[in-house]
Amino acid sequence: MWKAILSVTMSIGLAAPAMAIERYDTQSRSCQEVQTLLARDRQAILRYPSRDGRAMVYDRYVINPAQCGPGLYGVRVSIPSASGKCPVVNCHSLSDFAP
Repeated sequence: MWKAILSVTMSIGLAAPAMAIERYDTQSRSCQEVQTLLARDRQAILRYPSRDGRAMVYDRYVINPAQCGPGLYGVRVSIPSASGKCPVVNCHSLSDFAP
């Protein structure tokens, strides 16, 4: 019994780091670098300065809308990068359509 519990606990503990989502600052990366990161990781938290420059904005972005997951849909948006605007996909909840 204890062996089974220990085995399950170890499996979960080893899998947890693999599920972590990476965070990147886009103002120091070119759009090509951002696209390469998303292609490699499939998803990432991307940070960049707000339009007025007073705060940092961040959100989850994915390589394509299929990566959003159940109950979500992908919207193509542009975020700032070191080389200019960069097209990426941002996920939103389907409940946004509900009144």
